[in-house]
Amino acid sequence: MFKKIIFTVSFILISICGNAQKSINDYKYIIIPKAFEFSKGDDQYQLNSLTKFLFDKYGYDAYSIDDAPEDLRNNRCKGLFVHVSNEQSSMFKTSLEITLKDCFDNVVMTSKIGESRLKEYAKAYNLALRGAFESFQYLDYKYTGEEDVAETLKKEEKSLSEEVVKAEVVSKAVENEEKVKGDIAATFSTNKTAENLFYAQAITGGFQLVNSEPKVVMILLITQAKDVFLVKDANAIVFNKDGQWVYSKNDGTITETKVLNIKF
Repeated sequence: MFKKIIFTVSFILISICGNAQKSINDYKYIIIPKAFEFSKGDDQYQLNSLTKFLFDKYGYDAYSIDDAPEDLRNNRCKGLFVHVSNEQSSMFKTSLEITLKDCFDNVVMTSKIGESRLKEYAKAYNLALRGAFESFQYLDYKYTGEEDVAETLKKEEKSLSEEVVKAEVVSKAVENEEKVKGDIAATFSTNKTAENLFYAQAITGGFQLVNSEPKVVMILLITQAKDVFLVKDANAIVFNKDGQWVYSKNDGTITETKVLNIKF
């Protein structure tokens, strides 16, 4: 009976350990230390900087330990900590191995051993590190872990807010465009066009004509021809003829010509 209990407990523990095994995709960040254990100072031979550069280059979200984002500072277990070992090095070659550990110091992944036989330390360590990094270079890493509820809500709220702002901008632009079209139609529905005075106000790419209310009734777009303007949103032009500004419209079915009193 006692042996059966021991066997059952052992089986459960083994199952739990097997299910608890995680992959690199379960972690959101890669954390780079200031110096590796074998280094004699921070970022010796620029190995730490190179490590961050390589992880970033191949799609990982890497940070130095002093530059961690807020959610990582609040929860260290979101990241994997980088350890680089030179224990396999010898008198004739430099060997480096990269290990990623979780917040409980459990090994999640270990790289191949990168090697270099160059005698100059800086170049040898650089090449050896790049060789070891090949294990991570082709993993097609993609974070698959769950976001914190608060963080997810924050992102959704920000996205919703941005969509609302975009919708308001588009709505306002459409409203203004329809207003201008309506003003143009209202202006030329009367035979008193020549008596109305319009003030030309400079805008990007041309002028806007404003009446005495004041209200924008027309947008004139600059052309390459002197004193010839295109009328925005209308099959028409405004040009200067013998000192007078003439509005000429031709949409294929309707031809209309009127004199405008414009003050530039």
